[in-house]
Amino acid sequence: MRKAALLTLSVVMAASMMAGCSSKPAQTQAASEQTGAAQAGQEEEAPKTKTKTDSSKVYELRTSSNQAQTGTIGRALEFFCKTVEEKSGGRIKTTANFGNELGSQSEQVEMCQAGALEMVAAAPGTGPGVWVPELQMFEFPFLFKDNGEYRKVIKAMEPEVSKRLEQHGFIACGGQSMGARDMLTVTPVTKLEDMKGLKMRGPNNVYISMFDCLGASGTTMDWNEVYTALQTKVMDGMEASPSMINSMKFQDNAKNLAVTNHCMACIMYFFNKDWYDALPEDLQQIIMESVEETVAYQARIDDEDNDKALEDMKAEGVVITEIADIDKWKEACAPMLEEYRAKGDNWNTFIDMILEAQK
Repeated sequence: MRKAALLTLSVVMAASMMAGCSSKPAQTQAASEQTGAAQAGQEEEAPKTKTKTDSSKVYELRTSSNQAQTGTIGRALEFFCKTVEEKSGGRIKTTANFGNELGSQSEQVEMCQAGALEMVAAAPGTGPGVWVPELQMFEFPFLFKDNGEYRKVIKAMEPEVSKRLEQHGFIACGGQSMGARDMLTVTPVTKLEDMKGLKMRGPNNVYISMFDCLGASGTTMDWNEVYTALQTKVMDGMEASPSMINSMKFQDNAKNLAVTNHCMACIMYFFNKDWYDALPEDLQQIIMESVEETVAYQARIDDEDNDKALEDMKAEGVVITEIADIDKWKEACAPMLEEYRAKGDNWNTFIDMILEAQK
């Protein structure tokens, strides 16, 4: 079923693209038609001919994120696409999709792996983490001190993420923090005991383990299903940064926000490796320069938007509570680290690298 869905999404997307755009345009056959009697002078001119041919190509960069277009990840993706087109002088044509336009996050990641997208902006643990589960450590509870440290860690870890995903066809870069996360619930949560028995949505298994430690019941669910789950009371709550919550208006259906700062989460840009490797070197450089500019842009607007989102939610009647017994929450989750180390060498080495990057 998933393969059929992926094929359908690919066909629909391809039909929507502008005619003449392609990530791998046909190459000229002029060089192969030259006679074997070419002289030395003609051979010396060959690189110039190749350069001219390369500069005339137009490459297609189809991108997607399951985040809202109005959120900081969505706005940053638009910024990235615009920057790439401007820097490349139109040699790279971009398209951006948001939310569930192309399906769930996992479906979007599979599309990128299959070549139906050239890049997907996804959470490492919830996206490519299906193949490399230790990437879920980027969302481990009470592991990171603050956003400054977190951004330093995800930047330092990008080469290792790429290394572990290379066999699955991805290049990772552009790590962007989405801020510290809090608990949004239908009923008030003011202390640890209030979490007992709550049905909470989490993106991946690390969150489920955390909810178990906190006395709640966790369920994984796609981001774009959360609004309805809260509305229909299938879920008692969810967690995310204020900016992310406000971008999706989850507070329409849950009016209590417990400020727990229990973890942070990020997205990274995952490029289809075959597509990226086929780019001329100058366009690869443009991609990476654009990624760096986008990371700086997103960091600035995300810090601003998280503060603004809290004020917006207050104005909409959300009760915001600072948790006084947060040390109890940390103590409850403390055994998780050894439990995840016990999962094997892949987990152990990745955890050690994160801890080293924090120093």
